[in-house]
Amino acid sequence: MQDRTTEVLRTLPPRLLRADERKLLADWLSAAGDIALAYVCERLSDDPAMYRRIVIFEEVSLGPSYLIHTPTSVDTWIALNVRYAPEVRSFDSLRDALNSVRPVLQV
Repeated sequence: MQDRTTEVLRTLPPRLLRADERKLLADWLSAAGDIALAYVCERLSDDPAMYRRIVIFEEVSLGPSYLIHTPTSVDTWIALNVRYAPEVRSFDSLRDALNSVRPVLQV
């Protein structure tokens, strides 16, 4: 049942990140030295699958590795591993979702 719930949540529209969440992402990226790139996709002209999601590249030449977002009106974070075997996981906080990629933020 958990996998089905996560799949449903993944399809809900993502909400904009708050200023404190953007700061947390910046802190995480600066601590995760082996991550090539991480940003919030906000251009409507970009791939709709990435819009309003945190896009994480472990290696830029290989394309995105993870997409992280929180759906509108839902208090959970969804992390999708898009480069390896597709995997969807849900988390209670952005900190937990980012730490699932690289555990560098203190709890």
